[in-house]
Amino acid sequence: MLIRSFCHPRPGGLPARLLGLIASIALPVVGCGVLAADSPSATGPASQPTPEYTLLQERPDRLIVELPNRMIVIAQELPAAPVVSAQVWVKTGSIYEQEHVGAGLSHFLEHLLAGGSTSTRSEEQSNQILGRIGAQTNAATSLDTVRYYINTTSDHAEEAIELLSDWMQNSLITQAEFERERDVIQREFSMGEGEPGRIFWKLTQQARYLVHPARHPTIGYLDEFLTITRDQIEGFYRRMYAPNNLVFVVAGRIDKQRVVDLIASRWASTPARPLPELSFPVEPPIDQPRMLTGKADIERPRLRLAWPGTRLGGEGDYALDLLGVILGQGESSRLVRTVRDQQGLVNNINAYNLSFPWGEGFFGIDSEVATPPAGADESSLSQQADSPIQAVKAAILEQVQRLRESPVSEAELARAKRQILADVLSSRQTAQGLASRLAGDLISTGDPDYLLKYARAVQALTPADLQDAAKRFLTPDRLITIELLPLAKGEQPQRLSRPQDTVDAEAFEQEPIQLDNTALVAELRQHLAQSDDGESPIEISDFKRYTLSNGLRLLVQRSTAVPAVSMQVFWKGGLLGEKPGREGVAYATSAMMMRGTAKLSAQELAQAVEDMGARMGVSCGNNTSFAQARALSEDWPAVLELLAQVVLEPSFPEEEWQRMRPRLLAAIDRQGDSWYGELSQAFRRAYFGDHPWSQTPLGRKEVVASLTPEDLRAYHAAHLGASDMVIAVAGDVDPEAVREAVERLFSSLPAEPAEPFALIEPVPPVARVEQVVTRKPVAAVTIGLGPAVDRAHPDYAALSVLARLLSNFPTGWLDLALRGNGPGLVYA
Repeated sequence: MLIRSFCHPRPGGLPARLLGLIASIALPVVGCGVLAADSPSATGPASQPTPEYTLLQERPDRLIVELPNRMIVIAQELPAAPVVSAQVWVKTGSIYEQEHVGAGLSHFLEHLLAGGSTSTRSEEQSNQILGRIGAQTNAATSLDTVRYYINTTSDHAEEAIELLSDWMQNSLITQAEFERERDVIQREFSMGEGEPGRIFWKLTQQARYLVHPARHPTIGYLDEFLTITRDQIEGFYRRMYAPNNLVFVVAGRIDKQRVVDLIASRWASTPARPLPELSFPVEPPIDQPRMLTGKADIERPRLRLAWPGTRLGGEGDYALDLLGVILGQGESSRLVRTVRDQQGLVNNINAYNLSFPWGEGFFGIDSEVATPPAGADESSLSQQADSPIQAVKAAILEQVQRLRESPVSEAELARAKRQILADVLSSRQTAQGLASRLAGDLISTGDPDYLLKYARAVQALTPADLQDAAKRFLTPDRLITIELLPLAKGEQPQRLSRPQDTVDAEAFEQEPIQLDNTALVAELRQHLAQSDDGESPIEISDFKRYTLSNGLRLLVQRSTAVPAVSMQVFWKGGLLGEKPGREGVAYATSAMMMRGTAKLSAQELAQAVEDMGARMGVSCGNNTSFAQARALSEDWPAVLELLAQVVLEPSFPEEEWQRMRPRLLAAIDRQGDSWYGELSQAFRRAYFGDHPWSQTPLGRKEVVASLTPEDLRAYHAAHLGASDMVIAVAGDVDPEAVREAVERLFSSLPAEPAEPFALIEPVPPVARVEQVVTRKPVAAVTIGLGPAVDRAHPDYAALSVLARLLSNFPTGWLDLALRGNGPGLVYA
């Protein structure tokens, strides 16, 4: 339920050809409509009251309206598949908790409202409906919003809208459900203490903010959480869940007018309510370096360097985005090439810009140190001048200093712009993703299509703009250092508690916060008045199936939903293609396939891909190896050609293997950093014994440590054959042109691999109980029943349905028994 993301919250919309603008109408008139009698969403006779609303935007695929109670409704048609995502967003994340800030009230309430009892139906009745419509449902709380969603098929859109409306309007918050969810969230607290990512983020909040409520974790502090009463929760619900603080969005294969009419009718009798007058203390500028250190059950230290940034869309925000790409996003970025590849100081490194609509965010650089400090007391060693952590920090700061001293090259800037453009134009391919973008962007900026404005602004920036931003923001006196160190031997993790306040927040300048949708509607009108025409209709065809001359199978689907193309190549292999005891060869081979080809070095390949804003990667799983790429539609032929080189002609250079091997060994260790990874590894070993599935796809450390480039070349050459391969291409393409290109590029592939794929049958496990002791403060259980069946077995379908009946939040039998109906024994 508690979701955080380190991506820049760039609002999305419905882009046309590259940056074509979209037609919109902003009409301050009263609209009305009646559900068609033959509509599957019709709820009653035509004589029912006509719903009223103010039309804000109308275009062929979208309606945005404001109801009389000032709730904003968005209905977005997306004909890609017969599915729908219905979502309600509430502007009441953890920073809005007022006198309860730090107690996790918003997150607690989210647990209670999603599927809880209402004055019109019981929790059990809601679950029955969710199960009947095959819904995927959940909710999430962030710093500034709470969002609820139900994903289902289009013919059940009405039930999804009805359930969400009922939860928002009529929740009872029963004492029994309150006590159960309090237990469940305590399990979530424990789970979070075993997840390094959550610990790292909480430390970052404390280091970045001294007075703003964003310094406190969304889930709260356990001791304060336990003091919350049922009456306080209900009071917060009545205070914040007013329709004039909500955005209701529905996206998918829908009739937009019918959806708007349905929601308007459902909310017609719910009036707007006064919302609290809030203000946040303005976070003071940082004028000297800060540092905060924490510990977790991890193998290697993690380092985050952060500089205070700016608001979403504020001066310098877009330049910082581009600096993040140039510094640490992609194989050709500066930090990846120098600190990771050339100096070998880190196993991974990433740079990014995180900005918010409610206050200044930060520019961050994250890394995992390649060599942990020697000795038991790593916390003291991390400060020594010759510590590996200090070496990483110095190397990163050297690259940051270069950005301040010299402008970036035109080639670097063009590459970064292209990557951002490609990401923007590929951002709305699912109903759920599109609905989330529309609501989140409207709340953040007042513009559901903000990404078009963002993309244009990014394209207009110059090297001088980026250098100015680096000089302004990335200065030594504003540096925040956050370290997450491994626990010493015998040491146990400590629970994060509320930091002692060193300043009085009330003594700082206060910034008033406007929650009511009135301000949001005014912003929306202003943005819509600046929109132009240019939207093209979406075309989606059925998959075409081809078998090429060497037996390779090709699937192609034309879809103009976004001006992009996705390409995937799968072949038999992965763990099942490895000999028992030699697990890790397939993954190492796939990891090295992007590190150079017969025609291109690793750096030349990375630049060629990233110059087009494309994404490409190779990996493997339990049963297959696979290569994947995504490109703008105009670039698909060039990207497909590079993908063919990667699959058919990898060179496996010695120097690249010497760089890759330690990163793979660190990745094997990193699997045990989380409680789930530790549990998964233990279960695989216990259940599968000597079978290759006893390992994760990353394989065994001793195997990977012993591999040579010759081993990888031999494995690759022996395991590629057209009969074992499938290529799928979907996007804005001509299927016949794709067929011709694939035939040309892959015709040299032999029909059969040199080493035929031989399925290794696992030995049925011996019934037993195994226990693994961990230092993570969580208890977790996996139960495996076997042997199971393959897909050709007549019982496969029945077992698949049974698995869904047993475990499908929130209606699965196990979910109900362990979390839903009794005491909250589990979180997940």
